[in-house]
Amino acid sequence: MLIDRLSPWAAVGEAEDRFIHYTEGVIPHERLEPRERPERASAVNGPPSGAPLHGMLHGGRTFRFAAHVADEHVTLTFDTDGDPLRIGASWALQAGEAFTGVGARHGTSVDQAGRMIRLGADRRYTGPDCPPDLLEAGGIPQGDCAPVPWVISSCGWALWIETSGDGVELDLGASGEVSASTRSAAGPLRLHFFTDPTPAARLRRYCSLTGYPELLPEWAYGHWKSRDVYEHERDVVDDFERYREHELPLDAIVIDSPWETQYNTWEFNGRQFPDAPGLIRRMRDDGVRTVVWVTPWVNLESGEGQYPPDEESERIHREPAPNYAPAAEAGHFVRAADGRPYVARWWMGTGSPVDFTSKAAEAWWRGLARRVLDLGVEGIKADDGEGYYLPADTRFADGRTGAEAAWAWGGLYRESMQCALRESHGDEGVLFGRSGWAGQQRHGMLWGGDQASDFWSLRALVNATLTAAASGFSNWSHDVGGYLGERLVERCPKELLIRWLQFGCFTPLMHAHGRFQQEAWTYDRETLDVYRSFLLLHERLVPYVRAAAATAARTGLPIVRPLFLLDRSDRHGFAISDSYGYGPALWVAPVLDDGARRRRVELPRGDWIDYWTRERLSGGREVTAAAPIDRIPVFVRAGSVIVTYPEGHVARGLGDTPEAERPLEATLWGAPALGSAGARLADGTRIRWRRGSWSATPERDVTFAEL
Repeated sequence: MLIDRLSPWAAVGEAEDRFIHYTEGVIPHERLEPRERPERASAVNGPPSGAPLHGMLHGGRTFRFAAHVADEHVTLTFDTDGDPLRIGASWALQAGEAFTGVGARHGTSVDQAGRMIRLGADRRYTGPDCPPDLLEAGGIPQGDCAPVPWVISSCGWALWIETSGDGVELDLGASGEVSASTRSAAGPLRLHFFTDPTPAARLRRYCSLTGYPELLPEWAYGHWKSRDVYEHERDVVDDFERYREHELPLDAIVIDSPWETQYNTWEFNGRQFPDAPGLIRRMRDDGVRTVVWVTPWVNLESGEGQYPPDEESERIHREPAPNYAPAAEAGHFVRAADGRPYVARWWMGTGSPVDFTSKAAEAWWRGLARRVLDLGVEGIKADDGEGYYLPADTRFADGRTGAEAAWAWGGLYRESMQCALRESHGDEGVLFGRSGWAGQQRHGMLWGGDQASDFWSLRALVNATLTAAASGFSNWSHDVGGYLGERLVERCPKELLIRWLQFGCFTPLMHAHGRFQQEAWTYDRETLDVYRSFLLLHERLVPYVRAAAATAARTGLPIVRPLFLLDRSDRHGFAISDSYGYGPALWVAPVLDDGARRRRVELPRGDWIDYWTRERLSGGREVTAAAPIDRIPVFVRAGSVIVTYPEGHVARGLGDTPEAERPLEATLWGAPALGSAGARLADGTRIRWRRGSWSATPERDVTFAEL
């Protein structure tokens, strides 16, 4: 029995959620009456696999309940009359049951058992700089950017709650039972239970319904550099030239906010960027792409946002963006309850969100993007898009309300930007997005939001990386060193920067970004040398990582692989929050404590080889790994073939060599137990080792090695 004593319910009540603008955090609050459960029910004629029930809840409310069973997939639908605040279903908690998924969980445990989770309002900073009074209240609310209504249980089932409304709650044993619920204004409760034999198979089924993550072009898996503010294009040139001067590989520069005349016009500010086309072309000629930041808002005023330090830029940012009035007149914005454009304050000013359910609005917005993309910009950093910005009474052009579709907004925003990129650059453009929900794993890369620069935040980020992977996100990144800085007032300390860098090396996209001066060359020679070595290692691993990305695109199995996705019977599978599989052959254990020079690592079962020392180790046990400042514990599964690029080939970055024409290095790590091993790359190249002989199909420049 996987699900025992399941019962639907409804609860009358009132909601008073509070949005904290400064941190984009949500403090949810509901006053609920006791739950109303079924009192009587009768079957209505229907198919044997899903005969619906009509009945009465305690207190007199009528309800409708239906089940549909098909091939390890059970769909339950529940609805009731009278508009209660919340509708849900609960069932028995099993002894020792563990849970994970539910999006990017910034905390210290992959296992969410014992928690009550409100999606979109569940992220709290409880690190060393949290004031004691706020710590007692649960921590500082932060933007919960990438929640997903999806959970995997250790007891043989997984659940997708099919909804786009705000207010989804999961009780994962906090009350002694398990429950899933939504606010009834979002529509009927629809629960999809998957009972495939392994967690990986359940994740695959979920992706088959909501979308597999795309295989992105090579440069998406390289190294990108950004600053919080490039005050002038000469600052962009400074980053570009310093990378070349210090022989650091570079694949893209992200021009973050501000760069536009106002938020969001999609027009370069000529005072800040006197020759944007020339800047883009100069970097592109040297193999470095340009990515620009944007959010799905158009502003009436941006005086409290970021703008270049000149009087004219300050003046125009206090005025409405010139594209606001025409867009409002054309009906391109999400509407308030009174039918007028919904106007709200967000973190770069006051404006209105674009309504992507309107074909005309989406085409207008995509057309604005195309003007910049046609200048040679090849990536979009699609910030914002979270559902907590849209109140329940807002209205979309397709007839839905914010209560029904707030969290669908970010997915439509992503799709629009992905379409614009394809129109300008085919399959070579890259989308870099912040928001998450079911299905948003399909398009582009997700990054982990804003973190403070402390070891607690790094640990929480590693945890979020694993739960995001368990929720279908394969293409993943984060800001190396933390975006917010140490105590929000200083740059990342040296040791933390290096440890974050090492984690970033074993992340699909290695992205350096922050509010403070965190460039490696501004620290010391040791930092610069370590930085260079891990950038080079990250670039060399791109063929290995893209091969894993291609697997994700076919099967849903992500690049980053928590242990329970690799070995369903390992008793530690849901308990390991500080190490992970990286592709099919690597086990990575980031250093997450200040001053640590060794760390304990739970090695999965099997035979392993220490990446640095070449020592052979047996898994299925805890080992102690050396971790000097220039090393992150990494282990290679014995008998694996790892395919990389030669260091000299990527010393400046990935550049523009066609993937199938790049030189390769193929290394066999230990003798395979069955006498053969191989790797299939994203471009279709197959590398094989069989009883001492190597082959590559099709033939290409490959250097073979055996350890």
